Amino acid sequence: MLAVAVEDIGRSEQVLHGTRERQLWCAVIGRALQDALDDVATVSSRLLRAQIREDARNWFIRNGADFQAACNAAGYDPGVLRPRVLRMIGAEPPRL
Repeated sequence: MLAVAVEDIGRSEQVLHGTRERQLWCAVIGRALQDALDDVATVSSRLLRAQIREDARNWFIRNGADFQAACNAAGYDPGVLRPRVLRMIGAEPPRL
């Protein structure tokens, strides 16, 4: 029974990585990274741009369940992606 479950999980992961859903989550993470890097092209208000930037930066910094879920849905390892993004945005990962 366990072998069947593992087989099903592996198959569903393979299917997920080629889907539009995966592409959507990749785009969500990409947009958040652009926002965190202050590439907010659709907003002209400086105050709103700053708020969007800080919200995006905090999303990566907090490493919450929503960030973890987005990474998993996109097929990214959050433990690999997050430190790279933190370096890009000038925030160091916390020392363990």
